[in-house]
Amino acid sequence: MKIILVLTGFVLLITFCVFSTSDMVQAKEVLGTGTAALLGGDLTDPEDDGAPDADEGYNAIFSANEEPGFGGGEHSFNVFDNLLGGGNAKWCCGRGGGIPEEGLHVTAEFEVAYVLTHFTVSSANDVPARDPTVWEIQGSNDGEDFTTIFSHDGDSLWDQRLQVVLFEAGDDFDEQTTGYRFFRHVTFNTASNPSGAYFQIGEIEYFGDENLTAVDPKAKLTTTWGSVKNAR
Repeated sequence: MKIILVLTGFVLLITFCVFSTSDMVQAKEVLGTGTAALLGGDLTDPEDDGAPDADEGYNAIFSANEEPGFGGGEHSFNVFDNLLGGGNAKWCCGRGGGIPEEGLHVTAEFEVAYVLTHFTVSSANDVPARDPTVWEIQGSNDGEDFTTIFSHDGDSLWDQRLQVVLFEAGDDFDEQTTGYRFFRHVTFNTASNPSGAYFQIGEIEYFGDENLTAVDPKAKLTTTWGSVKNAR
């Protein structure tokens, strides 16, 4: 009888571990905090010479379903300004009363398609309860029909303010074989939703290969899709 109980307990333990592992938050790598922790040279601004106030010098066209534009009230395009901080260095906070069903999304449109190899998403500077808890990175080639590349549904992935987190193909989302001209970040929920100022995000960086050949993101080589500021 004791043997049966022991075996039963062992089976339950293995089952718990398997299901717990499948439900775990995706692996991620924290690169640091603040502007210096950004990789730089991403697809939207490979030369790091974008002028956000004028919306010039970027290799992408930006759009959003809420607060489109740079500066002037913590608008959505600030997630591509290569800066982390308060005020106009972030996107915050959406209208009160709840996040719309389609989520809050900001999109970068490119002239050619890229296979996404890795990306970073950074927290903003204030209340952690405004961090996205349910969100996706999506790709499209017509700007209308989007495919989910990465999704997160759970607690906030950031434990510090202005924290840069790296997500890599093969580790955090499936290796991509399809290139997309549009990439968008969509937030569906935060801990603050639907009360008051419920949303914020600091920065987004997309990296990919125009040649539809997967690039090892750990190598961080300088290629057509950008350069890396920080030796890692």
